[in-house]
Amino acid sequence: MSSLHVAVVSIFVIFCGLVSWAESVYTMKPDDPTAVYLTAQDFAAHGDGVADDSDALQHAIDRVQETTHHGVVFVPEGRYRLTKTIHVWAGIRLIGYGAKRPVFLLAPHTPGFQQGANCEMDSCYMLWFTDERPRGDQPVGDASEFTFYSAVSNIDFEIGEGNPAAVAVRFNVAQHSFVSHADFQVGSGRAAIEQVGNQANDIHIHGGDFGIVTGITSPAWQFLLMDSSFDGQRTAAIRTHEAGFTLIRDRFSNDPVAIEIPEGEVEQLYGRDLQLENISTAALRVGDVKNFRSEITLEHVACKQVKSFVQGAEEIAGNPMATGSFVEERFTLGLEIGPDGREQGIALHHHERPLKKSDTNIASDIPGLPPMNEWVNVHTLGVKGDGAADDTAALQRAIDAHNVLFFPGGRYRLSESLHLRRNTVLIGFSPFTTEFVLKDSDPNFQGAGPAIPLLVAPRGGTNIVSGFGFATGNANPRAAGVEWLAGPHSMLDDAEFIRGRNQYVHALEPAVPAPVFRAPFERMQMQLDAQYPSLWVHDGGGGIFRGVWSHAGTAKAGLLIQNTSTPGVIYQFSCEHHMRNEVVLDHAANWRIYALQTEEENPEGANAVAVELHGSQHVLFANTYMYRVSRNVLPKPYAAIAQDSSDIAFDNVKVFSQTRLSFDNSVFEQTSGVEVRAHHFVHFALTNNMRRGAPLPLPAVFAPKAALAQVATGFSNASGLTADDAGNVYFTDAAMHTIYRYDEARHAAVVLAKTDLSPMVLGFVAPSTLLAVNNERSVSRIDTSTGVVSAVSGVPAPKPGTILLLPVGLHNEIAQFDWMLERKGYVYRRGSNTARRSALLSEPRDFYYAPDSNTAIMAGGTWRPLLQSSQLAAFAVGARHYVTDEDDERTWIGELKPGTLEAGEKLATQLFAERGGTSVVTDEAGNVYIAAGQVYIYDHDGRQTGILEVPERPTSLCFGGSDHRTLFIGARGSLYAIRAVAAGLK
Repeated sequence: MSSLHVAVVSIFVIFCGLVSWAESVYTMKPDDPTAVYLTAQDFAAHGDGVADDSDALQHAIDRVQETTHHGVVFVPEGRYRLTKTIHVWAGIRLIGYGAKRPVFLLAPHTPGFQQGANCEMDSCYMLWFTDERPRGDQPVGDASEFTFYSAVSNIDFEIGEGNPAAVAVRFNVAQHSFVSHADFQVGSGRAAIEQVGNQANDIHIHGGDFGIVTGITSPAWQFLLMDSSFDGQRTAAIRTHEAGFTLIRDRFSNDPVAIEIPEGEVEQLYGRDLQLENISTAALRVGDVKNFRSEITLEHVACKQVKSFVQGAEEIAGNPMATGSFVEERFTLGLEIGPDGREQGIALHHHERPLKKSDTNIASDIPGLPPMNEWVNVHTLGVKGDGAADDTAALQRAIDAHNVLFFPGGRYRLSESLHLRRNTVLIGFSPFTTEFVLKDSDPNFQGAGPAIPLLVAPRGGTNIVSGFGFATGNANPRAAGVEWLAGPHSMLDDAEFIRGRNQYVHALEPAVPAPVFRAPFERMQMQLDAQYPSLWVHDGGGGIFRGVWSHAGTAKAGLLIQNTSTPGVIYQFSCEHHMRNEVVLDHAANWRIYALQTEEENPEGANAVAVELHGSQHVLFANTYMYRVSRNVLPKPYAAIAQDSSDIAFDNVKVFSQTRLSFDNSVFEQTSGVEVRAHHFVHFALTNNMRRGAPLPLPAVFAPKAALAQVATGFSNASGLTADDAGNVYFTDAAMHTIYRYDEARHAAVVLAKTDLSPMVLGFVAPSTLLAVNNERSVSRIDTSTGVVSAVSGVPAPKPGTILLLPVGLHNEIAQFDWMLERKGYVYRRGSNTARRSALLSEPRDFYYAPDSNTAIMAGGTWRPLLQSSQLAAFAVGARHYVTDEDDERTWIGELKPGTLEAGEKLATQLFAERGGTSVVTDEAGNVYIAAGQVYIYDHDGRQTGILEVPERPTSLCFGGSDHRTLFIGARGSLYAIRAVAAGLK
C-alpha cells in the first residue's frame, strides 16, 4: 500500500490549505428566497452579545420547518447570546455569513448549565439537533437514524465560565449532516460536541473536559473528523466508543490523552496523518482490546513530547516505544486475517521512526470554494428552479459563460445532460433544497442507448460541485446521476443521489401542483435496477468525493469506478438500497476509501453485494461498514467480492445487522476461493496470489476419524435447533414457515409442521411439545407426535416453580436480555429499531406455558432479544447455562437468581470468553462449542482448543442422536452433523 501513503508532516504548522481559525468562509450574504435569515427585521435578533437572542434563533428555525420543512437559516455576523437550549429540527442547517463568523455565546453562569455531567438532555446543550419537530405537547425527540441534512457551518461557539455542564452541540444525526468551519471556546464547560453523526471538518476546540464525547452514532454508521484540532482539554480530547471514529489530518496539543476509549468498551478507530504535541499521559487509551469488535489502525502519527503512545494494551505483546518525539508510521491493534482468510488472532503491530525536520507541511486535499464575489446567482441568468420549467438550456448557457454558479433552493428540472467546463464550480447549500430533477418517464431518457447523466464533469477538470441532490426519476432507463471524468484535484461534496425528488415542498417547486395521494401499493411501482449508475467515475476520472449519499434503487449501482488509475479519495460515502451492486470498482487503481457504509434493504438490496472488485489494484478501504437491515429474511453469502485484483487493503471492517442475518462472509476472493468469515477485523490484505489453507486438524473433542457430514440441505436458513429427550433434533426455517425434524433412521430432515407464521427459535418441553417464538411476536405450540400447530396465550403471572426457556444464542446485546427479565424497555421512534424516545420504562411480561407443564417463555414489549435468537435453554432458579451474544462478541456463564420471576432481576453473568456467536452448547466433559463464523471449541476454563470449519456459516447448535453424542449444526442452507467424544449436556 506504499503507493497510497501520504508523507507524514510536522506538528508545528497549521495545516496548509485550511481556512485560518475563525476566518469566515461565507463572507457575503447568499441570496436565496427559500431560506430564512436571522435578522432584526424578521426576528428581532440583536447579535450584540448582550441581549438574549434565544427566542429569535428558535423562531427562525421554526420558520424553516413551517415553510420548506428542511432548509437553511442564514445567520449574519454578530454575537448571539443564548440562555437556553435551541432545538434544531431535522434537516435544518444553520450557516453563518459575514466578514467575520457569527458567534453563539453562552454567558458566564447561565442558569441551567451547572448540573454537571448528569444534567437532563434539554438543559445542557446550546444547540440540540433533534428529530422532527414534535406536535402539540409531545416531547422533543433526539436526532436519529432518520435525521438527514442537518448541519451547522461557519459559526463559532463560546461557553463562559461557571457552566460546567455546558455542551455546545448535541449532534446525534445521520446522513448528509455535518459540523464545519467552527471554533469552539469551551473553557470550563463539558465539551464542544456530545454524540456525533456523519462528519465534521475544519473545527477547532479549545478547553473543556472533552473536545468530543460520544458513543455509537444513531444509525450505527462511522463518524469522520478531518482537518480539525483540539487544544487544552482537561480529561481527553476525544472520548469515544463504537462511533466508527475516522480521523484524517487532525491535531492534538496540550492534552493529557488525545483519544480515550472507556474501560470495557470498543471502538472501530482509524486515524491517518495525525499530529500530537505535549500529550502528558498517552496518545491513545484503549478499552477492551481482547474483544473482536475492537479495531484500531493509526498511520503516520507525528508525535512531539508524547509521554506514551498507548495505555491499556499491556496484555497484548509489543507495545510501541514510549519516547517523546517520533513518528508512528503504522499502529494496528485487533484481529488480523491471514492470506487464507482465517483468523490470525488479536495482535498489536507498530513501526516507529525518528521525527525529522523534513516532516513538515501537510496540506489538506479539500479545495476551498472560490471567493463569494465570484459567485453568480443562476436566478439572475434566467434559470427558474420552480420544478416545472425546463432549465436545461438556461443552465448550460450559464455554465458556458460563468466559472462559479450559486444555486438558491429549488427544483431545477433537466431534459438532457449539463456539461461542465474544466473549471466550473457549482454551489448549493443543501441537497434537500437544491436538486436537479427529471420527470418520471421523460421521453428524452427512454429506450436503449448510452447513459445520459444529469451532470458531466469533463476529463481533467478541476471542478467543484457541492450541496446538490440528483433525482433521476422513475422509468428513465438511460438516466444516470453524475458522470465524473474530472481530475485528481476536483471534488464532489455534499451530494445526494435519489430515485425521485425529495418530498414535495411547495416553496421549493412553486410551479408544480401538489401530488395526488396514491395508495402505498401504487407508490411502490418503481423500475428498480433499471438505470445507469448514480455516480460513474471512469476513464481517467478521479478526485475527492466527500459526504455522498447514494440511495437510488432505480440505479444499477450506487458508485461505479471504472477504467481509471487517476488517484481518488472518498470520505464518508453512504451507498444503499441497490438491487445488485452498491459499489463497483472495475479496473480501477490508486483509490483510498475512508468510511464507506453500505446498507441492504428488503426488497431494495436484499440480494445486493456491498462491494465488487474486478481487475483493480492499489485500493485502501479504511473503516468500512457493511450492513443489512432488520427487514431482511434471507441470508446473503458475501459482502465484498473480488476477482483478479491485488494490493487491496481492508483496514478496519465491520459487518453487521440488527438481525441474525448479516452477510455470512465479509470478503470473498473468487479466483482463489478464499473467504473471510470474521465480521470484525483490523486488517486483511487481498493479493493476486492467495491460496486456501490446508484443512485444520480435527479438534480432539470429536471422535477419532469423525467427519463433518451434510445430512440435509435445501433450506433458506436452518436455525433454532433443539432436541427432545430421545435425541430427535428439531429446527426452523423461518422464511419458509416450516419446522423440521431430523429423522436419524432415514438420514433426512422431514417436515414436522407448516405454519403461516415465521418461527425463529424452538424449545422442547417434555413429553411432546415444542414452543416456538415467532417473528410476529407470538408463541406457538407444536405437538411433536402429530405436527399440529396451535397458538399459546400468555398469562400475566408465573406459576410456582416456573422454568423459563430463555435465549442463550443471542444476536442482540446482553443488555437486552437483562431488560427482558427486568420487565423494562424503551419507546422507540416509529419505524426505528434504535432511536429511543424514553428512558427505560416498566413493561408487562406474559408467560407462555407449554400445556400441562411449568415451562414457559416470558415475553412482552418489544420482544427483544427473543425474536433474533437462535437457541433457547431451560432455566430453573439457580440453573447455570452458557449464553453467547453475536452483537457483543462475548460468551458468559449465566445464572438465574432467586426472585427473578417475581421481581424482575437481571441474569447473573460471568464472562467466559471474548468470543460471541449465535449459539452455544457444552458437553459432559466441560467443552464449550460456540457458533461464530465457524464452530470454536473452548475448554471449561475459557481457553480456545480448536476450530471446526463448516462449509456454510453456522447459526445454531445442539447435541442429539440416541446417545446425545452427535453435534448437529444448523448452517444456513444445510444441516450438518459430527460425532463427539462426550455426550452433550441436556
